[in-house]
Amino acid sequence: MDRLRGIAHSRSRRLRDSGLPILQCALAAGLAFLVARDVVGHDLPFFAPIACVLVLGVSVTNRLRRSVELAVGVSVGVAVGDLIVVVIGPGWWQISVVVGLALLAALLFDVGALLLNQAAVSAVLIATLQPPGTTAAFSRWIDTLIGAAIGLLTAATLPSHPLTRARRGLDALLDELGAVLAGVADALEAGDTDAAAAVLERARATQGRVDALADAVDAGFEITTIAPLRRRHRGELARLRAAVRPVDLALRNARVLARRAHASLRDDERPDADLVVVLRRLADAVGVLRHELTTGESTDGARVALLDTAAVVPASGGGYSAEVVLAQLRSMLVDLLVAAGMDREDAVTAAGRSRSDPEG
Repeated sequence: MDRLRGIAHSRSRRLRDSGLPILQCALAAGLAFLVARDVVGHDLPFFAPIACVLVLGVSVTNRLRRSVELAVGVSVGVAVGDLIVVVIGPGWWQISVVVGLALLAALLFDVGALLLNQAAVSAVLIATLQPPGTTAAFSRWIDTLIGAAIGLLTAATLPSHPLTRARRGLDALLDELGAVLAGVADALEAGDTDAAAAVLERARATQGRVDALADAVDAGFEITTIAPLRRRHRGELARLRAAVRPVDLALRNARVLARRAHASLRDDERPDADLVVVLRRLADAVGVLRHELTTGESTDGARVALLDTAAVVPASGGGYSAEVVLAQLRSMLVDLLVAAGMDREDAVTAAGRSRSDPEG
């Protein structure tokens, strides 16, 4: 039941995040067809909505740069296909020639595989859908330009809020981190090896979310570049971008921490009870950081909570694996303090103190 609830929550979040871009894509595709047919006068401008969907469809989940690559790719492919097929006609060897020339033309733009593949696919479509000498020759390239232009214009003038995906991604990531820390504390306190193994698997599943968060932040910056009304969000996006790397490092340390906690229980070690307390305090501090970073508030509260946690870190963990857990905990404190805006050197100094230190 919990798994089904999690799946339902994930799907609803995906719909919430992508609903508006999907609507924009659908309306823009219809507009591209309308312009090509009723304004330009083409009878069946099927390449106009196709190009528009290719450009906007990818921007539902990816960055604007990839949309531009697709726009260039489909335009190059259709142009080469139209030009070459008019000269040499259709056929199996003509397709080989068209694809090769389309790829060569796309390579001149010094772009990635996405543009190259789209150029080749578009050229194949042109070489096979209609023979030369019809009214479709070269009008298909014009239709493609219309669709690509409307797609890019839509992406530029009606962008999604640049902070939305970035904040939601960071919120989900820090929520997972807090849950992993609390789960490790519960497993250590109960001596439950199976629970520790489950927490370890949960920690290992977070890397994809880290990558998605980095893409979301970069996409947000692209939006603020092309949309004047969104430029005021660049400062907040810069703060989130600065937090991505240290949060990523904290999660990597959390995976090691969870693995050693599992090993500690498997080897019948008895971790220091204070270690469990600190893990819970750190989970709470992560919750404070999560709230402040994702709402745009000052991270002063998170820094205080993290520094208070650093001040009560025990000097000893109570066993080999527990010592590793303790070392990872200190490393996480450094990363999270940096995510909260502290200088790394100051964070290292603060996290290195324990209750046994005179200055702690």
